Amino acid sequence: MFSHEPQVSLSETVERRRDERVNQPDSVKVCLEHTGDDAEFQAVLVNVSCSGLAIRHWRKELPVGQRVRIGLLAKGEIVARVMWNWAVGPVVISGLEREQSGPAVGFGPRSSIEHENPTKKMAFPMWMLPALLGVLIAVGWYLTN
Repeated sequence: MFSHEPQVSLSETVERRRDERVNQPDSVKVCLEHTGDDAEFQAVLVNVSCSGLAIRHWRKELPVGQRVRIGLLAKGEIVARVMWNWAVGPVVISGLEREQSGPAVGFGPRSSIEHENPTKKMAFPMWMLPALLGVLIAVGWYLTN
C-alpha cells in the first residue's frame, strides 16, 4: 500500500558536523587571498565552531577552495578556506574551514572543549565507585558465610 507520510532519507537526518556550532551574528570583513587585487567585502558571521564558521554575504562569485581572511571587529583575524556555498536568491551562505593550527579568536582546538567540561571526565569514576563498593560488600558477605 501507499503511505501518505513524508519519506525522509537517513542521509537527511544524520548530522555531518564534527563540532557543535554556536550562533554568533556579527559583522565581519572578508579579504580574498591570492587573487591579485586583494578584494574585500562585508559579510555577516552566522555561526562558529572549533573547526570552522559560516558567513552570509552577496558575492555569488566566491569560489569553493578560495582562501580568505575573516576580520572580526573585536577579536582579530581567522584564515580559512571556502568549503561550500549555498545561494538563496541574492543571498549566499558560505561554509568556511579554519586553516590556522593554533587557537584563534575565542575558539581553540577541539580538545579544549573537553577541558572546559570536567563532568565528562568525572562521569566514568563516579559510577565506578558505587559499583566497586557493591562488589566489595558482596565478596565480604560471601567470605563471612
